[in-house]
Amino acid sequence: MVEKIYDKIEQRVTRAIPDWKSWSRRLRRIYASLEDWGSSEEAVEDMIEQWGWDLAVVNALIKKTPSFEMALGDYRETGNYPKKKGWVKNIRTSELSAVYIQEGGLTSFASLDENPKATSFHGAVVAANGMLDMAEPYGDRDDLTYPSDAPEKPTDGSGLNTFEDA
Repeated sequence: MVEKIYDKIEQRVTRAIPDWKSWSRRLRRIYASLEDWGSSEEAVEDMIEQWGWDLAVVNALIKKTPSFEMALGDYRETGNYPKKKGWVKNIRTSELSAVYIQEGGLTSFASLDENPKATSFHGAVVAANGMLDMAEPYGDRDDLTYPSDAPEKPTDGSGLNTFEDA
């Protein structure tokens, strides 16, 4: 069900911004952040500085991507993200963020491979919080206790909630 919701959001974003998928991750991050940071030249430069990117490299990337320049110009004019012709509502920041974050999941996870300490730490966090439970069938998990392995409850009618050692 979550996948269907995400697919609808992604579809909405790519219909309103057909070139979204062709933009680099950096350009998508800038665009998704316009509402929070502002869209002026200074605001975009501030984003780039805060994220530790090289301003000249990003400006060259923007110039090489005319559809991004056009979308940025449209946002500066209207103060809104686009909507497809016939739509009532414009794309929202939350929709752009959801798609950007989901697309970045693999990239972020892959970058952990470069740092063995981060990989082991994040692996422990993922395992401890059961984050893989949705991806792995329970039957394939060795670390789960099955009802047949649990101690039996007292059946003497005493109402005790404790278990006796056998």
